[in-house]
Amino acid sequence: MNAKDQQKVIRAGFILIRPDDLPSPRIKIKDGKSCEWRTMKKFETKAARNREMEKLLELELVIQD
Repeated sequence: MNAKDQQKVIRAGFILIRPDDLPSPRIKIKDGKSCEWRTMKKFETKAARNREMEKLLELELVIQD
């Protein structure tokens, strides 16, 4: 999904999330508050991050980029 498509999805009310591993496991978020990706939360392990991602993706308006 390119930046233009991401903005369309965000304007429709969705929140985009993505996993990131560098410099440490974290979840990045993109929503209507900023046009850039920003860190939502940092984790000690990838497994902890993945569990949190699964919970977030159960929400109706959260999708993974």
